[in-house]
Amino acid sequence: MTALPSPAASPVRRRGRLLRPALACAALALALTATACDASSSPGGGAGSAATRAVDTAHGKVTVPAHPLRIVSVHSWSTESLYDLGLRPVGVENSGANYVPPRYLARWKSAAKVTTGADLDYEKIASLKPDLIVGVDVPYLSKAYKRLSAIAPTAFASFKETAAWSAYPDATAGFVNRATQLDRLKQKYADRIAAVREAEGAKLSGNRWAVIQGGFDSGNYWIYSPASPVGDILAKLGVRFATATASLAAGSTRSVSYERADLLKDADYVVYYTNNDGSPANDIQKLFDLRSFKELPAAKNHRVVGTADFLPGSYSDALGVVDTIADALAKQSG
Repeated sequence: MTALPSPAASPVRRRGRLLRPALACAALALALTATACDASSSPGGGAGSAATRAVDTAHGKVTVPAHPLRIVSVHSWSTESLYDLGLRPVGVENSGANYVPPRYLARWKSAAKVTTGADLDYEKIASLKPDLIVGVDVPYLSKAYKRLSAIAPTAFASFKETAAWSAYPDATAGFVNRATQLDRLKQKYADRIAAVREAEGAKLSGNRWAVIQGGFDSGNYWIYSPASPVGDILAKLGVRFATATASLAAGSTRSVSYERADLLKDADYVVYYTNNDGSPANDIQKLFDLRSFKELPAAKNHRVVGTADFLPGSYSDALGVVDTIADALAKQSG
């Protein structure tokens, strides 16, 4: 098992697609509380609402509008949950269109782009006159926090490598005062998990599952742990993990040579990451093209399952993973 490199020096695309494994696997940890300061006031004009709330963030308590009207999101996880919660940020990160799940693509394309990874356009952000800036306290954004908070109230969710993916949408909903909408999303997700477990329980627990994606180490791909974002969703579905995934500790990722397809030999299903057009993402096709991979049980039985929601930033993404797994199981006889 390789040590996890720091995400601070890594190039960035949507939700860590080009990040090192530590940031790609991670979700966000945040214990968030919010208190209304003037709930009776109505939202104001372009500068934001008159009412304010104090929320806990990675940088301490921040006073934010009770009903923000012009939100800028500087991280893709924030952006996707804003869309899920019925909000349309006026500015978003430039993820690269191929990394944006189809359900969000039209809205993402129509928004102003204010950052590509660590390259933030502060003038562009200011020109959008935001009343709230939201994001994730990954290293490059943590360094930008002071400049961003001088433009508008800035609420970042705390970043922790071992946190569950769901901590992020929970935090974002708190920042923008959308608890009711969040509860609906959580219930929808829980209901879908329960329905798939009831319908496909034997297939889920009766097969072994491995989780991988193409790596950016020279000639290597990455194996993910049961506590990775997709691993967490699979665990809730009640799967049994294959050795390659089961052997990894929470928050860890193993980088291995493409030539080591044999590490997946006991996997009945292999789940991997795709672009939003369904094509294999991040060089994983190099693995799939090897004869040693094609001879694996999962490949022979057509049980190599791709999902564009591999690194979920929202409950809709997580539902996308569940639906992908359910569709794959439905195609298998017996």
